[in-house]
Amino acid sequence: MTLPLVIGLVAATVVLSPLLVRVMDRKAGYPLAVLLFAAAAVLGSKFSAVSRGADLVWSKEWARDVMGSGTSAEFSLRADGLGIFFALLALVIGGVVFVYSAAYLPKKDGNTSFYTIMTAFTLSVLLLVLANDAVLLFIAWELVSIASFLLIARSGSSGEAGSYRTLILTFFGGLTLLAGLAVAAVQTGTTSIEGILASDVWGDNGVTVVVALLIAFSAFTKAAQFPFHFWLPEAMAAATPVSAFLHAAAVVKAGVYLLLRFSTIFHDVAAWNYLLVVTGLFTALMSALFAITKTDLKHLTAYSTVSHLGWIVAAIGVGTPIALAAALTHTLAHALFKSSLFMLIGVVDHEAGTRDMRRLGPIYNKMPFTFFSTIIAAASMAAVPPLFGFVSKESILDAFHETQHGALLLTVAGIAAFLTFVYSAKIVFGAFIDGPRDLPDVHEAPVALWLPPPCRA
Repeated sequence: MTLPLVIGLVAATVVLSPLLVRVMDRKAGYPLAVLLFAAAAVLGSKFSAVSRGADLVWSKEWARDVMGSGTSAEFSLRADGLGIFFALLALVIGGVVFVYSAAYLPKKDGNTSFYTIMTAFTLSVLLLVLANDAVLLFIAWELVSIASFLLIARSGSSGEAGSYRTLILTFFGGLTLLAGLAVAAVQTGTTSIEGILASDVWGDNGVTVVVALLIAFSAFTKAAQFPFHFWLPEAMAAATPVSAFLHAAAVVKAGVYLLLRFSTIFHDVAAWNYLLVVTGLFTALMSALFAITKTDLKHLTAYSTVSHLGWIVAAIGVGTPIALAAALTHTLAHALFKSSLFMLIGVVDHEAGTRDMRRLGPIYNKMPFTFFSTIIAAASMAAVPPLFGFVSKESILDAFHETQHGALLLTVAGIAAFLTFVYSAKIVFGAFIDGPRDLPDVHEAPVALWLPPPCRA
């Protein structure tokens, strides 16, 4: 009953959030975070058993073909190592974001919609990464799209256009996912994800290539890969806690999860390999170039997210066990330093009244704790040793080196890595050291604001 308990705890946050906000206003984030941490603790306690091959499973039939074919759809959950990894990512970072939100959000009635949609968002991501049925996977995928649309749209007129483009694009990805899952279910005779992945129908044939391309395009829409990258920077109209969760553990990681889940059957399909490697490295390089031109700290960090997702997608495309392990490692490192950076940028915006580097000035001595935390997070993003970001980036470079075209991949990756260092340094200098303005009223934020981000770095 572990999985129903975990789902139940997160579902409780959705149900309780309106009542808690009515009683506690923005501080409702604290009890909601406790529930998410409790769900993470329950799931994490089973990780050692799962690592030994004892996957957690639970299912209940909810639809059956009455024509006698025997085909059924089930509300089926399965927590293997990959599922638990992404579930813990969503639960832990979601909990930290809620703690941060309790101090960051203004005191107003709109906090009800924020917490309700955010908790529903978390539940949708959890269902997605634990789904063991194609129907449930598709439903959760679409719920993630709807929740992200609502969170961006609630920012008002500034987020209206971006939210609609995000919705249209991710729903296009939903259609390609539906088509891919439908073909897979027909070919294998089951809607079970475990059954689909274990089937012997996959190999060097046209159907395998078609399904691989459909799954890849679906994942690209969520993981913001070229040419579907534009929605992620536009999502910056949303509140900083939304950006931190969306970029670190929610929508973009849903795309990465889908690629990793289906790499089991596509890792040696040439079309899959070339598509992911070429698209990922091009996205990493292009987005890094865009990032260094930005003066808005959130926009810069958004493009850096797109770039790092390109690194991860390219590593998945390599397909070797070392490359897939490297992709998982960098997924974790990226979630930690990127959620930290977004929350720290929110602290700067909260205290200085702007996140535009052209309107900031030297504030490093006025916000020392925020400054130091930003240095650590940015250094990890720039792969400065011995930080975790260095370990994860080096593991990807090692995976590239082992490929047939290792020299070419390393050359492109080296340029992207240099640009990563440039825009990481730009964040630190642009936010705290450079700038023409004197901001005498700026001071260090309350502990409740600057403490959660370093916990992620």
